[in-house]
Amino acid sequence: MRLRSFPISRYFLALLVMTLALSHTKSAHAYAWMIRHEYSRCASCHTDPSGAGLLTSYGRDQSDQLLRMQYGTPDAEPGKSAGFLWGLIKEPSVLTLGGQFRPMFMALKVGDGSFGSQTIVMQADLQAELDLGHFRANASVGLAPTDGSGASLAGSFISREHWLGYGLLNDSLLLRAGRINLPFGIRSIEHTLFVRRATRTDLNDTQQHGVALAYDGSGIRAEVMAIAGNYQVRPDAYRERGYSLTAEYAALNTLAVGMSSLATHAARDLYVKTANTRQAHGVFVRYAPWRPLALLGEGDVLVQKTPGAASLMGLATMLQADVEAIQGLHFIVTGETYTPGKQAQSYGGWLGCAWFFAPHADLRVDFMQRSEIFGPARVPVTAAMAQAHVFL
Repeated sequence: MRLRSFPISRYFLALLVMTLALSHTKSAHAYAWMIRHEYSRCASCHTDPSGAGLLTSYGRDQSDQLLRMQYGTPDAEPGKSAGFLWGLIKEPSVLTLGGQFRPMFMALKVGDGSFGSQTIVMQADLQAELDLGHFRANASVGLAPTDGSGASLAGSFISREHWLGYGLLNDSLLLRAGRINLPFGIRSIEHTLFVRRATRTDLNDTQQHGVALAYDGSGIRAEVMAIAGNYQVRPDAYRERGYSLTAEYAALNTLAVGMSSLATHAARDLYVKTANTRQAHGVFVRYAPWRPLALLGEGDVLVQKTPGAASLMGLATMLQADVEAIQGLHFIVTGETYTPGKQAQSYGGWLGCAWFFAPHADLRVDFMQRSEIFGPARVPVTAAMAQAHVFL
């Protein structure tokens, strides 16, 4: 998004940054660093073939074995707590159930202003998938603190995903139609990263309605989607239409490289408030050179064209190192840049710690420092976040 060059008052700037930070806080979980466990495929653990969201029964079992801290004492009944509701309810074989609850406390400081704080419920969703052989039906429903989300159904009710699918060629191909996460780049819970914000491909509320075809096999996973627009946004002029695609090749068990491409057009863009054609084309990599260390990188070239103006080209990048000191305890360092159009470069760094302390539960603390360009001004932005996460 290109902002016009005019003086911005401190109050307006604080409001703008707070909006950017908080309007994208309802996340789903996705751990691209599972490449350290030689998992380059997403469909083995998630019902979404490109990863994130509802876990399969196998995915829940692997979460229990590989993610959470074990405390050195083997379970008397291994895997018992991995099931839905900690194994209290046994689903029929054709049904997969799940849910997410993620509250967060955040303190935010913009420029020379003082810290402001807020406690919010980032996610409170239930999700289910019905699998009848080749036919699949998947849907989620949740609550949001406001009705301003692009995932809104009515009032505070939201639905991030709902789709019908059909498996082909022994399920190596999956054809889906509905509201779907855009296939693009690295899926991560840090959905306010520049690469996710600039490409509008986070897991919060940027899902689109359309038709997608995914392939998974022979060390390659790929998905292409024809975007029909977000029909939970009105009027129609705000809906983006175009395509999004991603492809990843597992060169080694612990190395995967990929590319992404996206192009859309809206008659009246939600952010720039005029007709807008935008593109994003990029590459990404996931690599674990050593079992405790996982490296994730992504770079995306951005192109935007509005009426009466020359095309603007930009760049968003991200590099993240995740160190698992012992099983269940992660230390995370992230660097990122964003250069929108002809403006100067914004950049930032994150320090985080994630503790998967119990079955279906984890805690995370992050500190973020950014130097962002708003109009003609360079403004420091500091945030501290603490969040809990429980999944069913």
